[in-house]
Amino acid sequence: MSIRKKMMIFVLIIEIVPMLFILLLSDHVLNDQVQKASQGYLQNALKIGYNQMVNRLDEMEKASVKMTDAEEFQQALQKRKIASVNEMLNDVNKVYDYIDFYLVFGADKGFITDKPPIKNTKIPQLDKLLEAVKKKHSAVTSTELIDLKDLFYSDSKEYDQYKVLISNDRDKNEYLTKCLVFLSVSPVYDKQDGRLLGYLVFGDIVNNDAYFPKTYSQSVENSYLAISVNDIRITSNIRSPKKQNFIGSSTPLAISTLKGTTNVFYGKVVYDGEVHIFLDKPIINYNGEDIGMLGVGIPEDKFSIIMDTQRNIIVFVTCLCLIIMIFITKYVSGRITAPILKATELANQISRGDSEIVIDSQYLEDSNSETAVLLNAFHKMVCDLKKSEEERNNYLEKLQSEHSELLKLSEQLAELNQNLEGKVRLRTQNLREAVNDLKKTGKIKSLFIANMSHELRTPLCAIINSAEVMQEEMTGPLNDKQHKYINNIITSGKHLLQLINSVLDLSKIEAGKMTLVMGDYSMSDIVTESFNMVKSLAYRKNQNVTIQMNPSDFIVRVDANKIKQILCNILSNAIKFTPQGGDVLVDVQKKEDSVQLRVKDNGIGIKEEDQKRIFNEFEQVDNSYEKQYEGTGLGLPLTKKLAELHNGKILLLSKYGEGTEVIVTIPIT
Repeated sequence: MSIRKKMMIFVLIIEIVPMLFILLLSDHVLNDQVQKASQGYLQNALKIGYNQMVNRLDEMEKASVKMTDAEEFQQALQKRKIASVNEMLNDVNKVYDYIDFYLVFGADKGFITDKPPIKNTKIPQLDKLLEAVKKKHSAVTSTELIDLKDLFYSDSKEYDQYKVLISNDRDKNEYLTKCLVFLSVSPVYDKQDGRLLGYLVFGDIVNNDAYFPKTYSQSVENSYLAISVNDIRITSNIRSPKKQNFIGSSTPLAISTLKGTTNVFYGKVVYDGEVHIFLDKPIINYNGEDIGMLGVGIPEDKFSIIMDTQRNIIVFVTCLCLIIMIFITKYVSGRITAPILKATELANQISRGDSEIVIDSQYLEDSNSETAVLLNAFHKMVCDLKKSEEERNNYLEKLQSEHSELLKLSEQLAELNQNLEGKVRLRTQNLREAVNDLKKTGKIKSLFIANMSHELRTPLCAIINSAEVMQEEMTGPLNDKQHKYINNIITSGKHLLQLINSVLDLSKIEAGKMTLVMGDYSMSDIVTESFNMVKSLAYRKNQNVTIQMNPSDFIVRVDANKIKQILCNILSNAIKFTPQGGDVLVDVQKKEDSVQLRVKDNGIGIKEEDQKRIFNEFEQVDNSYEKQYEGTGLGLPLTKKLAELHNGKILLLSKYGEGTEVIVTIPIT
């Protein structure tokens, strides 16, 4: 059998057989992936539905905070000008028309005004949120389950609007009076003296509200959304061949079977002969209780169309590739084997001692072809054989001459090497002594700073504690001027204590005495607690701080306190150097075995020539910054060292006048 036929058979076997096997296997693999793909598709769809609810709560919180920060509203509430309060809240309601009711309470949680009239202003769920706001000193949002009988009077239009007709076959109508409510509770503080004036409550009722199903289906085509409480759908846009309204119908899965924020249920249900695949997840209130269920679904045939299209594309492409490869193989095999056969013939001529070789020009047209190169090599080999004997003799003589010269050079190199080794030993000893002196000096400096920081911190804590006792008027009443001086003592003392702690941490790290207390922690908790430490700074400057996490939560093995310290330092810097009304972004991304913490602002930025000095202790990039912005220059150097203790790294990107971005990457396993 010729080499051409062998090549044809070989190429067909190594290409056609695997492709046919893949074609046969693809149908089985695709069917197996349908269920996994449908679960992944619905999980992404469920995130879209949840994000809509979160966005609604965030928007309500911003609206309530903006209203409570308005000086005109604070004065009207303080003077109990109910008409003015209602007028301002009605203006807000015109902008945010989805707000179904509002309540205003005094600082003692005493009722002041509402719209529409609320039957019971002492609802337990609302009372708990008021207590939470009082403790946090900031706005709180939550999704709560409340009985309509506690909210509205039974003869009111609001009661009729939000009660849900339960689908059944009986003549008598039955209604669900439980309602799911988005609540935003904001405290009202006097800007002059920080005194609590009262509370503002916004409420949005989900019952019979088509907003969430409608906007969801606009984002995810052919998919439906339903929100349920007490195993009854209170809003939905589910459709079937025979039914267009599923509000008031029972859910296929009891809410009690879902526990916790991460538990979901994937299943199938048949509506009038049409199979729907669905994914349900519980809705959690402020206290972590399951109060409802969010479900998304899609008709199975709609999803199957996508998979069938992929299957048809695979079959078509496979067959097309097979046909093309057959023709290409036939053509290429001929082109490849012809020069090889000619090369074999020439090799036989050379073996017989024939030095006169004639090669057809058609085999040498392509100068880049390996076979053309091979044939030219045969011709050149014959010519080189004649010259090789003479060149070999001349080369041997030259080698003998060079060998004698190399012997002389080697003797000279050996002598020079002995002298060099002595100089290197002497220089190495001097360097070793200098390094030891530097190490001793560094240890003495670190020990001195650590001892001084410790000795300073003890009396400073006593000063702060004594000032706080006087501020609480435990030793007697104080006048306004004394209060002012005491507040200055406490504020300055805490600032100095923070500086000493930072110096002490840096000294511990340089002395090698800083240790990490590793453990498994929730990244979401770390980010939330870090933001809570500095959020008051952002609120005072009316800044918009956005927190993004992907995924929404995950477990990390780190020293949680050190990670919080890193995030607080970066975030407080971003807030400090960002002007009033600016934007700060906190982005947390899980990257395989590490977590990336990114804090970006649109503040003053850092000049390129100053970015090299930003991680030096006790330095700010410009003296003008020191006058305008308080700081010691220890935050970023300490952050860098804490990140390096975790085997992490820190990167700073900044443009002067546009903003700064700090990226910290920490291993989490």
